[in-house]
Amino acid sequence: MDTALTTEQHEIRRALRDLLARYGGPGAIPAAVGTAEGYDPALWRRLAGGLGLPGLALAEEYGGAGCTAAELALACEETGRALLPSPLLATAALAAPLIAALGTPDQRAALLPRIADGTLTAALRPPRRLARHRPRPHRRQPR
Repeated sequence: MDTALTTEQHEIRRALRDLLARYGGPGAIPAAVGTAEGYDPALWRRLAGGLGLPGLALAEEYGGAGCTAAELALACEETGRALLPSPLLATAALAAPLIAALGTPDQRAALLPRIADGTLTAALRPPRRLARHRPRPHRRQPR
């Protein structure tokens, strides 16, 4: 197995780091999380339109770039490195592959192009049982 990055993968990493460095900063994360979407919609449009991140691993027939999961993983790694709140993981790494693999032809045609261009996003939600769980602080017992 060759773990060295290709030229294209290095370019994806560089472009993403450059963009995230311009939009980062100490107040960027709280400001983004405080929006109705839970992420910065303007930055998402740049990530989707400028870099094509949501469609990175989608087939070209759906408007994607036709790259592999390795390029998508690299993009997810970089957004995680920047602690970027975004719908990338839920949309491109979870929802899109499931729709591509299990969706009907009509569902794929209706949903995947909108995912690829960033106009349709997915979100993660914990099961209700977990959502109601309120962890209590652990108290150490004296010895």
